[in-house]
Amino acid sequence: MGLSNVASGGIILVVLVLAFMTMPKLLDSTLSLQTASTSIYQVENTISKTSISVDTLVAPTTYLNETTFSVYNTGQEKLWNFADFNVIITYDGSSSQFTESLSYAGTCHGKPAIGRWCIDSISDDILDPDMLDYGESLNVRSTVANSISSGSFIVTVGTDNGVIGTVSMTVP
Repeated sequence: MGLSNVASGGIILVVLVLAFMTMPKLLDSTLSLQTASTSIYQVENTISKTSISVDTLVAPTTYLNETTFSVYNTGQEKLWNFADFNVIITYDGSSSQFTESLSYAGTCHGKPAIGRWCIDSISDDILDPDMLDYGESLNVRSTVANSISSGSFIVTVGTDNGVIGTVSMTVP
């Protein structure tokens, strides 16, 4: 009888030790899951507060390659990471339709280089200088590689967190 009690106690002790050894791993996994869920919520919250519209598109006259447009912040999120914005322009050239992804060139100092876009100014930039706050407009200049002929002209802007705005027009 005494031997069976010792054996039972030993088995219970081994099970308890194994349970206590796995508990930190389980708690660590739970904490990691909670941290990931919080991060996802923060990203989704930022995206839901971001909204832009692209407007005031001024396409060049036929056979030029420079254009201007504005990105208007209609959301609550402040936009500032312009280097991570995506600007894609689709247009009719003399021989076919072209789509170009333009690179950020900082603040404009004259005409931007081919394949680049730059910030000409931020309208009503009062609250936070060099940040695009609600109600402010980012005035952009860009230069595409080919001459633009009459036809469709589409500008798509994607913010650093994936929100997209598009404007299109027909070049006479």
